[in-house]
Amino acid sequence: MASLYLNRLKPAEREALIASLHANQMMICFICEQLIDLKVHAGKLDIDHVVPLSGGGKDDPVNFAVTHQSCNRSKQATHLEVARILSRFERLKEKLASKNRNPNLGDVLEQAGGANQKLGFSLSEDELTYSFPEIGDNSLYRVPVYRDELSGFRFFFAKLPIEFLAHDDHINPRSIGANISRLVEEFHKKRPQLHVPLGWMNSDGKSAIHIFDGQHKAAAQIMLGAKALPVRVFID
Repeated sequence: MASLYLNRLKPAEREALIASLHANQMMICFICEQLIDLKVHAGKLDIDHVVPLSGGGKDDPVNFAVTHQSCNRSKQATHLEVARILSRFERLKEKLASKNRNPNLGDVLEQAGGANQKLGFSLSEDELTYSFPEIGDNSLYRVPVYRDELSGFRFFFAKLPIEFLAHDDHINPRSIGANISRLVEEFHKKRPQLHVPLGWMNSDGKSAIHIFDGQHKAAAQIMLGAKALPVRVFID
């Protein structure tokens, strides 16, 4: 949707707005987060709405961002914040291309500072007690333990920090597919997917939570900044 505000600006006013946005953004493109040089990139910059007008965004400088023209015109989403997230994922793909593979949940977790701790816990027949002292949370949490009638495995539900989550590349070695962009948009619009990720852990008192199903939904939430995820965890 065209911007009436931008269309009314004189050339000098537009340049002043670009300079102001450039300074506010610490001289980087809102989407790719690479440097913008106002002289080198002159004539090759776009001003766009962060929140699109169709999504309720204001046609006002508080809702504008400056981007490289090529970034804005090749973006995978109308919302600039989503476009920035997907641009980070594209850079992760480019980084891993030299290893002849695509990103998986483990790569997304690592990029977000996750997958680096094991969960300490005590387990009884019907209750699990755990804490997160490794990240400064010494509270004791207790959740009921259930038994799956089909497999016989015990399991529990908990919201767990990403530091304690890991990708299981043996049970489910799949990489993150192209539908991640759709999932990121859905979660960004507050349209949650109902199926929670499935994981497993050892019963020996300290274990990472290995995610083996629902990794796309988990990755989308982590890419959007989630620091903890609800997970159904089976106890091996």
